[in-house]
Amino acid sequence: MDNELLNECYIEYKRLLFSLAYQLTGSICDAEDVIQDVFAQLSTYDLKHQTNMKGFLCKLVTNRCFDLIKSARKKRELYVGTWLPEPLIVEEDPLYEISIENDVSLALLLLFEKLNPTQRAIFILREVLEFDYKTIAEIVQKEECTCRKIFSRVKNSLPNIEEELSTPDNHEKVIKQFIGAFQQGNVNQIIDILQHDIVYYADGGGKTVAALRPIFGIERVGKLLESLMNKIWNEDIKVSLGNVNGRTGIIFQDAHGLKGVVGFNIKQDKIKEIYFVANPDKLKVH
Repeated sequence: MDNELLNECYIEYKRLLFSLAYQLTGSICDAEDVIQDVFAQLSTYDLKHQTNMKGFLCKLVTNRCFDLIKSARKKRELYVGTWLPEPLIVEEDPLYEISIENDVSLALLLLFEKLNPTQRAIFILREVLEFDYKTIAEIVQKEECTCRKIFSRVKNSLPNIEEELSTPDNHEKVIKQFIGAFQQGNVNQIIDILQHDIVYYADGGGKTVAALRPIFGIERVGKLLESLMNKIWNEDIKVSLGNVNGRTGIIFQDAHGLKGVVGFNIKQDKIKEIYFVANPDKLKVH
């Protein structure tokens, strides 16, 4: 494949391919590596007569991601504490071109973890990226009717998945209330916007202090957030709103850079889940 055609493909399809790889793996680093590998591999092909370049590239990316998912699941057996997807933190700059085709929340990425690789690929290709079943069948190498059945079963097995695909209208408002109370040290105001069955997830990867297991319930999460507030003020950490996976989240920074990122799952005007990513290997702005 000549360099000119290769460059054209890269420019036209990079965002789509990155989106697919990120949603399949939950890792920005892995997604970037997949894209690099695929385009290095692509240089060995003669594709001048390829009639569906988009589908072909997605097939290469999907196959490479399947290999990574298998190895990643083995590594996670040794992971220290709770594993969370790598957050996509985007610069709040009107001139910045977001490098993902369709934003997906951390909550949705965690739901994807309940699926096997084929289920995950079919759902993402159909529901998120809006591919037709013929193309999906070619990508995952299944019959069209099989892809339809798998897609239907996924939607039935994850009844909340439709809700996670869209951002609640009140998401930003609730998070602004949360950060306002947090900055004021007002624990009672924070508790007012937490659901009683709230769950707090933290991912430190064994490299920084973080809860090793999910914390359940408004009382325990409230006490943890109060402790976190005191820690942040004592260490002079800046707390600000940020774009986390296309939704309003919270960014913690000190003089040396990012210290943590928080994503939220909002239900019925209150916070249902909190995702705190503190593993330094997963913290970078794009």
